[in-house]
Amino acid sequence: MRYYRTQGLLFLVPILVIVGIFYGMIVWDFVVALTGWQGLQATWKFVGLYHFSRLFGLQRFWVNLGNNLRWLLFFIAPTVFVGFLLAYLLNNLGRGEKILWQIFLFPMSLSFIITGVLWAWMYDPSSGLINSLLRFIGVNTSRLGWIALPQTAIYCMILAAFWQYLGFSLVIYLGAIKGIPYEMVEAAKMDGASHLTVAFRVIFPNVGHATLICTTMLAITTVKVFDLVWVMTRGGPGVSTEVLPYLMYRLTFDSRDIGMGAATSIVILGFSAVMVIPYSLWALKKWVRV
Repeated sequence: MRYYRTQGLLFLVPILVIVGIFYGMIVWDFVVALTGWQGLQATWKFVGLYHFSRLFGLQRFWVNLGNNLRWLLFFIAPTVFVGFLLAYLLNNLGRGEKILWQIFLFPMSLSFIITGVLWAWMYDPSSGLINSLLRFIGVNTSRLGWIALPQTAIYCMILAAFWQYLGFSLVIYLGAIKGIPYEMVEAAKMDGASHLTVAFRVIFPNVGHATLICTTMLAITTVKVFDLVWVMTRGGPGVSTEVLPYLMYRLTFDSRDIGMGAATSIVILGFSAVMVIPYSLWALKKWVRV
């Protein structure tokens, strides 16, 4: 027994080393955030929480934080809800199920860079696909600027991300639904339950583990979204679509304010922990039975 335990520990060594490096980088980042490091040359002068106070004093920071919250609200809920509905419908479809879920899953194979370029072209006010189709059917598109307007730009970007991640939510829920005993669903139908009742009163409470996976992964995606913002709007118009990772990039590489960039990354880490960990613990107790 001791021999097998030793072997198991040896196999764990590589992953423990990698995890240790990751946590070491977090500690290093926090140390940098407490120093006056500016420019390319490291400066180890201790400044305490100075960078954090500067960061919280920036109006731009609060705009970025608000945009991250908009991503959480308008991206996660629709992606989870529509993904579940599509999974329920496809599960009852029959032969066409395999073809359709692969079509929905295809955008997941694309990077956010490709998705951003594709949707930026579609949203182009003058030659984009969306406005061209609307003009073809007689709609006046002079005021439809999409990502060129501060009021609509961030929601257009969220729609692009929704298109890309809908297949992920669909496949997770589809696999979870297939694991539900068929007799449970049949019993509900025999009692006269409608399709909506079966979906939300019978099936949804029994796929809580899928909801946990989807919401957690989508939350992590929204907190660290960067490339879609970079490709589609560069944070514009103005700073209306900037998010915290984009602000971290600008502070670190454009302004060369390494200390401020490190402080922003620590805030992002804390924001992620506050968003994901409490929900995950609650969901594990509520939905997942070990």
